[in-house]
Amino acid sequence: MVKSVKILWISAVVVNFASIVFFFLLTNHWLTQGLIMDIISTVVLQMFGIPAAALIVASLCILKYNWKPSGWVGYTGALIIIAALLWIAGYMFFFAWLAI
Repeated sequence: MVKSVKILWISAVVVNFASIVFFFLLTNHWLTQGLIMDIISTVVLQMFGIPAAALIVASLCILKYNWKPSGWVGYTGALIIIAALLWIAGYMFFFAWLAI
């Protein structure tokens, strides 16, 4: 895999993980009321948090086993996964910012 794509992929995974943590901390009112979330935050976490976690796990497995994309189709697939990671992270950062 090209080094720039690998660095971009790793940074997208880190940003996505940070967005999940940021979302969880900001929608729980800094855990002062236990682990209770409101209904909208729970639905958003289910709709975007579960796919984000699945993409993180899949990305870590792909990066661990040094997957080498074959041609432009493989790199297009990798860029689609990176774009999905960043889009979900952006949405979760935005919603967590609104929940403050």
